[in-house]
Amino acid sequence: MKENTSLKTTLNIVSVALVAFSGIMAETAMNVTFPVLSKEFHTDLNAIQWVTTAYLLAVTIMVTTSSYLIKRYSSRHLWLVSIAFFVIGTLICGFSSNLTFLILGRVLEGIAAGIAMPLVFNIVVATVPAAKIGAWMGLASMIISLAPSFGPTYGGALADTFGWRSIFFILLIAPTISLLLGWKTVHEIKRHQVQGAFDGLAFLALALFLASALLLVNKLEGGRVDWTWFIIAIVTLIIFVIRGMTSKANFLNLKLFVQPKFIALLIPISLYMFILLGLNLIIPTYLQYFLHASSFWAGFSLLPGALIGALLAPLFGRLYDLRGPKLPLYLGNGIFTVVIVIMTLWIPKLSLPLIIILYILFIIGRNMAYTSAQTAVIVDEDALQKADATAIVQTLQMFMGALGTTVGALFQAKYGAVNGLQHFSWLSVVLSILIFGLFAVYFSRKLQVKRA
Repeated sequence: MKENTSLKTTLNIVSVALVAFSGIMAETAMNVTFPVLSKEFHTDLNAIQWVTTAYLLAVTIMVTTSSYLIKRYSSRHLWLVSIAFFVIGTLICGFSSNLTFLILGRVLEGIAAGIAMPLVFNIVVATVPAAKIGAWMGLASMIISLAPSFGPTYGGALADTFGWRSIFFILLIAPTISLLLGWKTVHEIKRHQVQGAFDGLAFLALALFLASALLLVNKLEGGRVDWTWFIIAIVTLIIFVIRGMTSKANFLNLKLFVQPKFIALLIPISLYMFILLGLNLIIPTYLQYFLHASSFWAGFSLLPGALIGALLAPLFGRLYDLRGPKLPLYLGNGIFTVVIVIMTLWIPKLSLPLIIILYILFIIGRNMAYTSAQTAVIVDEDALQKADATAIVQTLQMFMGALGTTVGALFQAKYGAVNGLQHFSWLSVVLSILIFGLFAVYFSRKLQVKRA
């Protein structure tokens, strides 16, 4: 493999990443419009949050198929299909006359992002020299991470001026740019041909489990457990595990779950997404309801931190290439933990400028550890298992992102804007401490493998 990365490869990666960028941009832009949507569709915030949760659930379910799709179909075909789904879904959202159609459009956008997100990381692994994978994983993460950087401000500004529907129509520029950049550069990558048929039963069982688990959490707003959804979640999970361990058909390689080293990074990656998307939902709502900020300022509060974190992602990847995973993992999670503790202790004394400063530091710590963990967990696997590892990582983190959004909305609906943020922040502190323990497990297992 060449040591330099060609312009064609660069445009290949950027073009596919733009599709994932588009879906996440729409998702984060809509978070600041929840109060507006609640009034327009005459429903409460817990129902409106499904605009985000349905998207994340669709991404999660679609990502589960990515290992099979990447082995079965060319990267160019997958890229074009993802653009088609995104454009159709975005038009449905823009013209939607009720909440049902809006959620339907978000589901189609989620399918598009669910195809594109794993694809871009597989392209990086397949086309970039090993010595530069960290930096290029960081670049791909940066492009995707720019969406939550601009999304809330973009959504707030348009909602205050042209109305929330313009969020979708203007966003169609992104897939157009993707087509222009990628038409001659998105090409076939080296892939391991799939053997056997797709395991539809395992896919259906996992999809039902993911959906029922989110519905189960959502129903907790009433203060009781919905036993119907609980039973469905347990039964479908059991079916999925049994099918996954015994079936010869292709879906997800569950054997990765018996590797402690893999699990020790998989869980932190998913927890980072849970905390990030939960706070991204709660903070703008807190600012609007408690500090009476406009949609624009509520969205802008997240922009500086998210933008700085996105731009630093390639540097975090380069740090991984030069120093390995230990320094960025421990240092990043240390910053992440300290900031969450400060934020938690200062509620309800937080002001808009203070939230902006704390969020900048929060994102720097989170992205430093998250980017390195995501790189290490895939690089550690052999060539035959990289696609499966990517699929599992993307699946769990997107599900946990959807769960974070659901839990955040639940906390705010149950405890109010201030106490909801405080409860979620305390939960985040506990999870950040747990992550330190998981990193210690990872490095101890990695050391044992080297000695063996």
